[in-house]
Amino acid sequence: MLLEQHVEPVEECNEKTATGRLGELISQYEDPVRAIVHQALENYVEGAFREFMGGRIGSIVERSSDRALVQDYRNGYRTVKQVPIDTLILQNFRIPRNRAGGFQTELLQRFRHRAGKLAALALELFVNGVSTRKVRRGFERIGMKVGGLSKSTVSAITKDLMTEYLKWSNRPITREFSYLQVDTVYIRVRKSSKRKVGTMIVIGITENGYKEVLHFTLGNESARHFDEVLQSLIRRGLNSVAIRLATTDGAKGPIKSISDHLGAEVLQRCTVHKTENIMEKCPTNLRDELKAKLHRLWNMPSRLEAERYLETLQAEYGATAARSMACLCEDREDLFRYFGFPDEHRKTIRNTNLIERVIREVRRRTKVMDSLDNEYGCYGILMGIVREQNERWSMKSHWKKS
Repeated sequence: MLLEQHVEPVEECNEKTATGRLGELISQYEDPVRAIVHQALENYVEGAFREFMGGRIGSIVERSSDRALVQDYRNGYRTVKQVPIDTLILQNFRIPRNRAGGFQTELLQRFRHRAGKLAALALELFVNGVSTRKVRRGFERIGMKVGGLSKSTVSAITKDLMTEYLKWSNRPITREFSYLQVDTVYIRVRKSSKRKVGTMIVIGITENGYKEVLHFTLGNESARHFDEVLQSLIRRGLNSVAIRLATTDGAKGPIKSISDHLGAEVLQRCTVHKTENIMEKCPTNLRDELKAKLHRLWNMPSRLEAERYLETLQAEYGATAARSMACLCEDREDLFRYFGFPDEHRKTIRNTNLIERVIREVRRRTKVMDSLDNEYGCYGILMGIVREQNERWSMKSHWKKS
């Protein structure tokens, strides 16, 4: 006697499979609501896949990856580790697949769009100085694991910013600038390392007080390096004839390059850097009082009064702080050029403090980044900060304090 073969109806098999899958999801989430949402969306995708495969099973079709002709059939599932749906993060989401590929649904497009937004959010948090550990914990609170923003993750983030930098550093310069500020500052690449990289920054200020970071690049303060920077700015549209004053520190490279390309008559030595140089040569017991008097010198109402006060300082400290007075007087002409400009402009154009503010922000943000360990990453983080800085500066004239 032949045994009867027991065949379960297809509907009953599907029901058992669905029940088993729901049990898996409840175990995974320990939350029946999220499990039910997850299963409902998988069922929706499954239905769309069946509709897509209608008439394709066993047929010869083009494979989506390389257009080769293959026989199509169902080929199991692929698992997406994390799928953002509105305020939910679904984990281990199953998507059916076929040999020829090409299956797409509107829901899958939404997955990618939302994932892209989350990646952009991580990038902005990273750029804005949120530590990598805090970024990770923030995502974990919404059920999303990001692996702590490892070196590879940070590399992917900074790659996008580096692409942005390449476009930004070649953009046309359309505005006319009356003032330039140039400085090279050094930032530490990594907390655990003593190695620092030089960052040359150029800021432009228009006659009506609008500021903009025009360029930045990693490198030293050599004349050759800054020649390349200035030539690039001029090629991109910087009107060198319109520059009335270019302020820089005491480095010989930028001083020579500014004199060669813009003219020695527009060179302004930074009074803050000069004060530091003078203090290094001053006897310790005279530093506080001389520093206060230098501050008074820079704030004189006119060049004539500044010249007279300088003579007073020479008479007072010529014997007791001879090296400091020699340091002050050797750049006399380049230190006093800002007096020929409007009163409300002088405090800004006599030093490179605007650049120092940008770098202060860079240092504040890189201090908490434990995965920033190369110059490539430095370009990325600098690009993010410069972009944000320029957006803020574009909203208000520097001369109008209200």
